[in-house]
Amino acid sequence: MRALVIGGTSGLGLEIGKGLAGLGYEVLATGRRSVDEKDIRFEKFDLSGEDLPSRIGKFVANLPEINSLVFSAGYFQEGLITDLSDDQIEEMIDVGGRSLIYFVREILIKQKKLDELITITSTSAWTPRRYEPIYNFVKAGEGHFSNSMAEDGRVGKVLVAGPAGMATNFWENSPRDMSTMLDPGWVADQVLNLRKGEYHFRFAKIMREPARVEIVETR
Repeated sequence: MRALVIGGTSGLGLEIGKGLAGLGYEVLATGRRSVDEKDIRFEKFDLSGEDLPSRIGKFVANLPEINSLVFSAGYFQEGLITDLSDDQIEEMIDVGGRSLIYFVREILIKQKKLDELITITSTSAWTPRRYEPIYNFVKAGEGHFSNSMAEDGRVGKVLVAGPAGMATNFWENSPRDMSTMLDPGWVADQVLNLRKGEYHFRFAKIMREPARVEIVETR
């Protein structure tokens, strides 16, 4: 069994990759930085920039068959819509939106099927916030696109998990209070538990204060 973790070289993506490796999966992780994990193979891939569909197509063409696709790519973006530059908007849409679409498309073109899709969104997928307009747009889109893929008979099962803020390296130089943020290792454990069982689609919120899992829908 093989898993491809997009955004799997840090934070929650890395923790999920380590968890899948522990379950016996051969794990390939992509990201902008290398990862020193003996059970994870790293492939550098930048989700922003030109020719994204073509680059994803070439990347997927060179992969062995993938059983589980985990999409955990993205970063937090803040700013009023009028404060964000064209480049900032386009990069956020590329990294969090278009890349998910093209990875799923290219895998299905090549393999004709995908056993499992796990998409990591955020509380911003359902909570509108003044300073997160593009982030809201991307995270909501990720979830709804993945929900749609559960209706495609070529995709075996789809899990959409939306965690609250996590204490990752992203926040190290930020004044934001991290004391109540979720531990990414704990969140990864919840994601791996949520993927168990027989279903076509499952959507779960992973909340904090207190830390808990709320399964919103399973079908």
